[in-house]
This record gives sequence, structure tokens and C-alpha cells, in this order.
Amino acid sequence: MRKSLHLLSCLVCSLLISAPAFAQNDDGFDFGDDEGFDFGDDDGDFGDDDGDFGEFEPEPEPEPTSGFEYQPADVGPVTLPNTPVARFLQEGLAFYEVGDWESASIFFWRVVNEPDVGADPLRPRAQFELAKTLVKMEMLQGALLFFDEVIDAGSAHPYFEASAPWVLVIARRLPGDIEMLRRVAAFEDVFPDRIEEKYRDEMAFMLGQHFYNVGELDRALQYLGFVTEVSEYHERALFLRAITHIRQYDAQPAVDELIELMVSVEDSRGRDEELQRLGEVARISMARTFYSTGEYGKAIEYYQQIPQRSEYWLEALFESSWAYFQTDQFNRALGNLHSLNAPFFNDEYYPEAPVLQAVIFFYNCRFQEVRLAVEEFDYVYEPLREELELLVDGLESNSDYHAFLTELDEQLDRRFDPRLQQIVNAALSDRSIRNSLAFIDSLDIELETIEYGDPGWSNSDLGEFLEQEILAIREFAISDAGQLVRNRLDAILGDLQSKQRDASAILVETDLAEANAISSDLSAELFRGESDDVAGDVHPEQMYWEFEGEYWRDELGYYFYHIESACR
Repeated sequence: MRKSLHLLSCLVCSLLISAPAFAQNDDGFDFGDDEGFDFGDDDGDFGDDDGDFGEFEPEPEPEPTSGFEYQPADVGPVTLPNTPVARFLQEGLAFYEVGDWESASIFFWRVVNEPDVGADPLRPRAQFELAKTLVKMEMLQGALLFFDEVIDAGSAHPYFEASAPWVLVIARRLPGDIEMLRRVAAFEDVFPDRIEEKYRDEMAFMLGQHFYNVGELDRALQYLGFVTEVSEYHERALFLRAITHIRQYDAQPAVDELIELMVSVEDSRGRDEELQRLGEVARISMARTFYSTGEYGKAIEYYQQIPQRSEYWLEALFESSWAYFQTDQFNRALGNLHSLNAPFFNDEYYPEAPVLQAVIFFYNCRFQEVRLAVEEFDYVYEPLREELELLVDGLESNSDYHAFLTELDEQLDRRFDPRLQQIVNAALSDRSIRNSLAFIDSLDIELETIEYGDPGWSNSDLGEFLEQEILAIREFAISDAGQLVRNRLDAILGDLQSKQRDASAILVETDLAEANAISSDLSAELFRGESDDVAGDVHPEQMYWEFEGEYWRDELGYYFYHIESACR
């Protein structure tokens, strides 16, 4: 932190000590927020306990549900006694073999629910076979009802180990179920020796996610280390390892992991668009890591490596303004903020930008400019805060928040101020929220399968059981999704209110300073003369032009705001 901070009053000091607020923009990778990459953090907080390292979102990117990516091995033939219940099981296995899933499921269900104690030896096999059959029928949540029984029994269940690959199949294909990583972790004891090789990388990555989420960081690193370099999960594992090291306040290993990730992305340039995005995320995360350790020059180098075409460029531009501020490069910091004021970005949400402008002007005793920056903040963000408060006040239950979310998705009559529309859309596009919606959609599909399927199966005891269970799960899922939306909108509103308090605090300090509440000795120490170099370091391939009120896209990010300190 800057050596002169102790000379300022506590209000401005507290404002600067907490900057920059990397955990603000929910579609930005705030050391792990879901910027298009989901790593399975169930509560969305992918950072240290106080949130300094931002947010992270849950579950891997869902795969298309058509067809089987994997085909887990079957357990083979079984010798059955010659009893009525055994014949039910045998009938189920026969129907399963010919692909008649509906008939097979009915027979397995009869064994599972047979009250005769003579069925007890056969019940575990029937549970396992019924769960498999429901996966084949695309009834994934229905299948989990029975795999959960296997998991609850643990290694005492004779088909516990055989269930592991099937649970992995469901985990990849069913987004938004916050219990999936816990289910996968239940098979930790059979990893890796008793897990087929083709599942090991995926399972190792999920185990790493799980232990990261529950705070067992050393175990998270251990399992992420199992992911091989040839795996499709390799780069994501590197990133999650880096974030884990950051959470442990161990910067050097984090930097090493991020460098390895960037090299891997460079080697695959052009082959995988999603991987290229992850490479950009690694660069901005590297910048944030160096910023957090006070190496502001290195942070600036990595911020500058984010190309203008990147969806993360505006965040890099804004955050680098803080790094320039920390190194007394006020001209460049204000130049970046000037780019953010371009009309191309009128709908973008950066309430901290005018606050940072005000702080820089305060440091240079430009008190009139301080007031203008605060006025700009109030002009733009006060109406947004009021409109957002009205929106939140109109939503009461979690179901209301979910209904609001689905209404936005369906593009019904919801029209806000364009800037508020932008931040609400960004908030609601958070991957944890989108996965919750996708999970509810998957439940609706299963319910439709029951409702519109073969009447003989849909009206059976099994069909009715599945319908009631899935409806109950859906109610909980709606409540969970609504709570996520509530939390996100409350966080945005709280941030706006916090920034307003910061702006008011700066005005108080400005009034005190202008009224000579700061002694002449302090004013002398605050004096800093800016360089006479108007344009800063101009690259040989660049030209220097005066700004004449018109923005050009190719000039964005290159503005240099000439400011001279008025402190004497």
C-alpha cells in the first residue's frame, strides 16, 4: 500500500485499503468467478474466506445429453435362485439386454419394493440395475434416487464400486445439482486403483473440486495433481490448482501453475475457443495475483496482455487503473478511466471508476475535479440504485425471484434503464444461476417423459413414485435458484450503496482539505509534481494526438490524461 496513506484521514484510507474490488463483476473471473468456466463451487465463493479473491461458480460445463459419452462396464451374469422374486429380476435383466428399458425398470422396481424378506439378497442388484436402466431412459434424477441408496450403504453395498462410473456419467450430463460432487467424493476410497482408466482424470478433477469447496485445500491439490497432461481437464485443473494456492496465500506456486496454463493454451492456439478464453482468464488472474502481492509493475504487464477483443478487456483496463494509481502513474490511471467513459461503454457497470477518479484528484489536491467526479457518480448511479431498490422490494419469496429470472429469460415485459438492464443481465448470467435453471429444465424434461410416455409405464407405481419425488426435488431447486438470484441482486445493491458511502466520504475529506483542516506541513508532504512528459512513453509505432472530444475504438486504452498536482 502507498507510503503516504497514513497522512490521509481514516475515511479515505479505508477506501483505498480495500481496492481494487475484484469480486464485483459477476461475469468476471474474480480469481475464479465463472467467466464461462465452471469448477463446481456450490456456493459461488471461489476465494478466501473474506472474498478478496472473488467468486467462483459450480459444476463442469454440461455436455449434450444425447447419446452416451461413456459406456460403463456391466457387472456380468448373476446366478439367481428359482423363486418368484428372482424371476422378476431375471425378467428385468432379459428386457434390459434387448433395450426394453420401460419393461426392465418395472421388474427391477418390483424386486426393490418386494416386502418379503426373501428378496433381501436380491434387492441390492435390483437397485443397481434399476438406476442403470433409468440412466438409459434419460431419467437421470430418477436414477440418482437409487444410486443414492447405493452411496448411502457405501462399501457394504455389493454394487457400490460398480456404481462409480455411472455416477460420473450423470455428473457430466446433469448440470446444477449441487450434490453431485458430494456423490462423486463418496467413491474416493476406490480411486484410482479400482476406477477404470478412462474415468480417472474426470474423477480426479471432480474430487479436487469437492475438496476445494469444503476447504480441504491440500487434498484438493493432491487430487488435481492426478489429472494427466493429455486430459481435457488438464488446463482447468491447472487453473483450479493456481486458485487453491492463492487461497493458501502461496503466490509462487500459483504463478507457476498459471504460467504452465498459459504455455499450454499458446500451444493449442486456434484449436479450442473455450481454451483460449481460459488463457485470457489466466492472464488476468496472474495480474491480480501480482497486484495482491504489491508487485504492481508486473500486474500492469499482464493486464496489458489482455487484447481489446477479449470479453475481459474492460475489466483489465479498469483494474490496471488501480495498479497505475499505486505506482503514482496518475496520468495513465486517468487515461484508462477516460477510455471507460467512451460512449461505446455507456451501458457497462463500473461504479468504482468515478470513485477512483475522485481519489486520484484528491491525492493531487484537485478539489473541483473531485466534486465533478462524485457528481458524475451520483448522476449515473443514484437512479440505478433507486430502480434496483424498487425491483428488490417487489420480490418477496425465493419463488418470486425465480419467477423474475424465468420472466427475463422469456423476454417478457421487463424493461429497465439500459445500464440497469446490463447489470441485471450480467448478474443473472452467473453460471451458478444458469446451472440452477438448467437443472430445473432437466427435471421438467423428466416430468414430461413421465407424463407423455407410455401410459402403462407412466401410470405404474414406479412412474408415480418418480413423479412425486422429482416434483419435490423441483420445488427445492426453485427455492435454491431464487435464493441465488436474491443473493446476487442484494450484492449488487449493497455494492452500489457502499460506493455511494465512499463517494460521500471523499466529499467530506475534500471539504476538510479545502478548509485547511489539513496542516500546511501535511500539504507539503502530499505535494507531488507530475512529470513534464505530456504523452508519457510513446512507442515508435504510435503517434501522439490531442483529444478533441471524439472517441475512436483503436485509441481506447491508450489515452494519457495530463494532470499536475495542485498540492503546495
